[in-house]
Amino acid sequence: MEQPPQEFSSFRGIANSKSLRLLLASFLALYFELLIIRYLSTEIRVFAYIKNLPLIASFFGLGTGMVLGKVPDRLSRAFPFLASLLFLLIGFAPQLHLTHLPFPNLDYFVFTTFKIDSGWWRLVQPIEFAAIVLAILMLVVAFFVVLGGVLGREFSHFESLRGYSVNLLGSLVGILTFIGLCYLGASPSEWLLVGLFLAIPFVWRQPKVVLLFLIVISAVGLNQRHAIWSPYYRIDLTEVPPPAGWDHPAAYLLTVNHDYHQKLVDLSPGFMSHYPNAWPNSTAFSTYELPYMLDHSPRNVLVVGAGTGNDVASALRHGARHVDAVEIDQAIYKIGVRYHPEHPYSSPRVTMYNDDARAFFLKCRKKYDLIVFGYLDSQTLLTSFSAVRLDNYVYTLESFQEARAHLALGGSMILAFGSGHSFVTERIFTTLEHAFGVPPRAYFTGYDSNGVVFVEGAARETSVRLPFPELTRKLTGPSAHITLATDNWPFLYLRSRTIPSAILVVLAAFLYWCFILFRARVGWSSVRKPGYFHLFFLGTGFLLLETSGVTRLSLLFGSTWIVNAVVIGSFVSMAFMANLFVIFKPLSHLKAYLGLFLSLGVSVIFPYHVLDGLPGVQKVLASALLIGLPVFFSGLVFSRSFRDFQNPSAALGINLLGAVIGGTLENSVMIGGTTILGILAVAIYGLSAVFLAQPQKQIALGAQPVELGEG
Repeated sequence: MEQPPQEFSSFRGIANSKSLRLLLASFLALYFELLIIRYLSTEIRVFAYIKNLPLIASFFGLGTGMVLGKVPDRLSRAFPFLASLLFLLIGFAPQLHLTHLPFPNLDYFVFTTFKIDSGWWRLVQPIEFAAIVLAILMLVVAFFVVLGGVLGREFSHFESLRGYSVNLLGSLVGILTFIGLCYLGASPSEWLLVGLFLAIPFVWRQPKVVLLFLIVISAVGLNQRHAIWSPYYRIDLTEVPPPAGWDHPAAYLLTVNHDYHQKLVDLSPGFMSHYPNAWPNSTAFSTYELPYMLDHSPRNVLVVGAGTGNDVASALRHGARHVDAVEIDQAIYKIGVRYHPEHPYSSPRVTMYNDDARAFFLKCRKKYDLIVFGYLDSQTLLTSFSAVRLDNYVYTLESFQEARAHLALGGSMILAFGSGHSFVTERIFTTLEHAFGVPPRAYFTGYDSNGVVFVEGAARETSVRLPFPELTRKLTGPSAHITLATDNWPFLYLRSRTIPSAILVVLAAFLYWCFILFRARVGWSSVRKPGYFHLFFLGTGFLLLETSGVTRLSLLFGSTWIVNAVVIGSFVSMAFMANLFVIFKPLSHLKAYLGLFLSLGVSVIFPYHVLDGLPGVQKVLASALLIGLPVFFSGLVFSRSFRDFQNPSAALGINLLGAVIGGTLENSVMIGGTTILGILAVAIYGLSAVFLAQPQKQIALGAQPVELGEG
C-alpha cells in the first residue's frame, strides 16, 4: 500500500496530538470571543451600546457546549452555514441595512445615525430592533456551542488540573494574539484567516468546509478593502472635492465605525482668503479660531484629543511657541500626518504623544497657557468587559481638576463637545463648575450640528464678544438634579443612575431564551449536582473581578488597548499560576478563602489615587498586586475544587455559565458606580463558599459527558 507523503503524515500527527488539540480549542474559544465582540460592535452599531450582550452570549454558548461534552450532530452539520451566515451578516451589515438599526435611546445619549421612521412604523421599530438583535445573538450562541463542544471533547482526555493548565495557556495565547493583530492594524478578513488556519486540525478532513470559509473570508475582505483598521476603530476616509482653481484636497471626512467622527480641513490664510465660503472649511473656521479670539498669544498649548490635527494647526497659525498633542489612536494620528492639508504634525514646534488624555495628565509635569479638549472619542467601548467608554474618564470631575492643575498662571481651558442642547451639556457644565469653583462660559457653535464650547480659566473673564449664541445663563441655575461625572460614576452619556431600557429589555428576553434553550437541550437534572453551584458562583465572581480590574487600571494608566491586554492577560496568568500552585502544593479551601476575602476587602476600600505619585515601575507593581491578588486566591479556590471533579468538561462549563450572570450583574455599575463591582464580588464569592460547605465525597461526578436532551 502506498505510503502518504511525509508532510501529510507529520500534519496528521500534529492534528492528533491531544495536548495541541486542547490548546488550539482553547485558543479558538477566546480568540473568536474577542473577534466577534469587536466585529459586531463595529459593523452593527447597536452592539456598541448594548454593551456586553455578545460577551454573555459567547459565555452561554461555550458553557452549554462544555456541559454537553460534545457537538450535537445537527448543529455540527449546520455549523459551516451558521458560521458563514454570522460573518456575512456582520461583514455586509451596511448593505443589509443592519449597521444603523433603530435604537430606543431615550435614556442614553448616542453619537450615531440610527434611523428613526415616522408614523405607525415607529411603533414597530422596537420589535424590529429586538428581533434582529436576538436573532444575531442566537447565531453567536450556536457558534460558541460548537466551539464549547469541541473544547469539552478535547478536555475529556485529560485529568482536570492538567487539562485546565493547557486550557488557560491556550486562552492566554488566543487573547494576546487577537489583541496583537488589532494593535498591528489587521483587518477582519485577516482575523478570520488566522482563526481558520489555526482551526485546520479540526476541519482538515472537510475540504468543502475549508473552501466555504475561504470564500466567506474573501468576500468580507473585498467588501471592506478600503477601510483602515486601528486598535480601536474601523476608519473610512473620504476626500471632499476641492473648489475650482485649487489643485489639491482642502478637506477630508473621516468616519469611524460607520459614524461621522471628524474633518481634516485647510484653514490656512492662503486657502481661506481665496475660498472663504468653501464647505466644510467655512463652517469649521470660526470654531477652531475661537480659543484665539479669547487668548491671542498662548505660548505653550496642550491639545488632548488632537485627532488628525485641526486644533494643532490652529495653535501653530496663532504663533504658539510649542504644542503638545495627545491622541490615543495612532492610526488617526498617521492619517493626520499624511493627509492634513496644513501638515501640522510636521512642525518642529509640535510634540506628539500617543496616549490616553487622562493618563497624560497624570504623567505630565508641565504647565500650559492654553489647554484645548478636542472632540474626543465617544463611540466605542473601552472593552467588552466594561460599560466604561474610551473617553469616560476624561470628562470626570477629577479629570477637570487635574487639567486645572496643569494651567499656568493666567491660563485658559477650552473644551469642545458635540452634545448640543442635551443633558450631557448640562452635566459637563456642572462638572466644570465644581472643578473650577465658578461656572464656565458656554457657547453653541453649531459645528457639526451640535457643537458646544465651554470656556474656563482666564479666558472666561474676557470681554470679547464671540459670534455664537451664549448658553451660560440657560445652564446656570439649580443643579441638584444633575448627576456629576466622577471617577466612581463616569457614565457621561447616561441620563441618570439607571440601566438603559434597551439593555434591560433585550437582556431579559435573551436570558429567558437561554433559560428555555438550556432546559430543553440539556436539562436541569444534569446540573443539580453537589459542587456545581459552587463552581457557578466562582465563574460569576471571576467576571466581576475582571471588569473591576479593567476599570481601575484604566483609571490609573489610561483607556488603551495596552491596558486591556495587560489586565486580561494578567488575570488569565494569575489563574494559571494558581492552578500550578494547587498541582504542586494543594492549599486548603479555608486558607484560600481567607486570602480571597482579605485581598478583596483591601481592593474595594483602597484609595487607588494614592498610587498616582509613585514612579512608573512601582506604580505598575503596586496596582498589579492589589488587583491581581484576589484573582490569584480565586484561582486557588477554583483549582482546589476543580481537581475533585471526574467530569472536568461539564464542571468548567458550569463555571462559564456562571460568567453569564457575572456579565449580567456588571450592568449594575451604571447604578452604583465602579465600587459596586467589588462589593458584588465579595457577596458572590460568599455564596460560592456557602455552596462549598457539603461533604467532599459527594462532589465526585460521573465521568460520562451529558448527552443531548438528557434530563
